[in-house]
Amino acid sequence: MPKDDILKPSGGTLSASGAASVGGADPMEPFKARRAALKTKIDELPALARLSAVRDAAENVETSANRVADLANKARESGYAWEKDLEPRCLDYRRRWQELKPQTLAALEQESAALTNRVTQVTYQGNYALAHATTPANADKELGDGEKAVDALTNQAQAAAKTIRGMFDKFQTDLDALEAHLNAIQKMLERAQQSKIAWLPGEALVKLVPAKWDRSGNDDPRGILYLTDLRLVFERDEEIATKKVLFIATEKQRVQQVMLEAKMSEIENAQASKRGMFGNEDHLDFTFSGAVNTPSAHFHIDGQDANEWQGMTQRVKSGGMESTRVVALSDAEKQRLKNAPTKCPSCGSPLTAPILRGQTEIKCPACGTVTRF
Repeated sequence: MPKDDILKPSGGTLSASGAASVGGADPMEPFKARRAALKTKIDELPALARLSAVRDAAENVETSANRVADLANKARESGYAWEKDLEPRCLDYRRRWQELKPQTLAALEQESAALTNRVTQVTYQGNYALAHATTPANADKELGDGEKAVDALTNQAQAAAKTIRGMFDKFQTDLDALEAHLNAIQKMLERAQQSKIAWLPGEALVKLVPAKWDRSGNDDPRGILYLTDLRLVFERDEEIATKKVLFIATEKQRVQQVMLEAKMSEIENAQASKRGMFGNEDHLDFTFSGAVNTPSAHFHIDGQDANEWQGMTQRVKSGGMESTRVVALSDAEKQRLKNAPTKCPSCGSPLTAPILRGQTEIKCPACGTVTRF
């Protein structure tokens, strides 16, 4: 074919987009990430200006300040006998928040109004930059101008949020710690109610912790170590293999069994230790006297500080916990609880649920009969 017959593109030089479609690199590729980031920041401006995150945090504080008193009441209803100042502390947080709340909300409204007034203009500047950053020649400048305006407002909003959060940050941290403590108490009490321990009348739980009783090695029992104002109790509570195929358990059975109990007067010593390669394992050694079925016991506890357990055991044993008890038991109340029924008068089923201070009736789990005492 003659050279003159070769087809030629009309219109002269290819455009940037045309060159890209033919197979060349998109010249705007280096700016895509910046464009996407700027678009995201523009979309976030209204919420930033409203200081939404700080508003949510303030609302959460109010919810928590109201909730802790309910959690304290629930703990008392479940039998928690300690920290006699618990309810006043919870009510004090509610009172303190009512004092903090007006100034916090006033600062929020003032700062939010000033920021919101700038959102429209800054959004326009950002979108203008996106619309005009169309070629490599002008993209860097246009995007830079938009980023500068958006970042300035973003930084101002973040600074305002930090200042307002500072008004109640410490309060919230302390309140969160109290709520976590109350939730831990409730979880502890619920776990104790699931045990098969025959609780003594008026017995008050102090602490419990998952533990392994180190005795002989491979089949050391795992369960829960309980500390009350009257006893130390270890209840085995685990699933054990009842059938294996090629060393793999194919059938399991849950075992719940009280394996050790000692009156506080029978605990001669409690010693904490840190073990393991990094000293991050918590261990407890007890020595006993009297009618306890073993002279000593070594426990590897999980998730709690052994030193705290040692200190708490000694405190209970010395009577130091009594000063924190909600209401001291009178001799008459002790006798009344001691005489509480242990069998249902209707069906004869054992009544094994804990008897709490102030409790005047007990319901049979088998037949539902309510017995007053």
